[in-house]
Amino acid sequence: MTLPANKDVELSMSTARGTSKYVAVREHLLTRVQGLEPGARLPSEPQLCDEYGVSRITLRHAVDGLISDGYLVREQGRGTFVVEPQYRTRYRERFADAVTGFHSQQTSDGFEVTTSVVELAEFPAGEPTASQLGISSADRVARLTRLRSVNGTLHHLAVTDLPVSRFPGILDEDFTDASLFSYLGETYGVSLKRNDLLVSIKAADEFIAEHLDVALGECVLAVASTVFDADDRAVSYGMAYFTPQNSEIAFGLHS
Repeated sequence: MTLPANKDVELSMSTARGTSKYVAVREHLLTRVQGLEPGARLPSEPQLCDEYGVSRITLRHAVDGLISDGYLVREQGRGTFVVEPQYRTRYRERFADAVTGFHSQQTSDGFEVTTSVVELAEFPAGEPTASQLGISSADRVARLTRLRSVNGTLHHLAVTDLPVSRFPGILDEDFTDASLFSYLGETYGVSLKRNDLLVSIKAADEFIAEHLDVALGECVLAVASTVFDADDRAVSYGMAYFTPQNSEIAFGLHS
């Protein structure tokens, strides 16, 4: 099935005053694909360029944006297609006024969080974990590696290091579908105060590519996180790698 032509395009484009052609095309295309069944195919780029009266560069920019947002998929040699609805939802993790943890944040928004524990084992801290936690590189940490999903959609891969000397019982815990920060609060009385973040783009190595089901070398969003308690003592240090098609990161700054 092919995406039908829309006779109101010229009118819609001409009334989008103050809006760039790219934005106008993207918004119009979005409205059209949202009403279609998965598997519907877009007309060719030349057809859409003629329909919207824009250059191929502008049209490609608009389509690429909808592909990035999970509404469309481009198949080499076949065309561009509307995809299944579950790939259209991006679940946002917010970093603002309070350190709540991913599990608590998503469940409070009404979403179901599921966790698969890839590994929970003891390792020497090494760097940069030792520097971030304020311990020796030879000190032992519990390394918790998890795949987190929201409403059944894979969201991110999280690798978290915690000092074993401070949390000796952590290696015996099962964090499948459980909140790490809730456990620390309930078992050790930890009150979270601050979360220092460093956001970067990383090319997926074999470990990330395998677990996030992305191509080797594909760019993913990487967030380094050091969490502190009310006494300004480092509680955990970790890296989270987010799937580009299903995840968003939001920051809130308040004075």
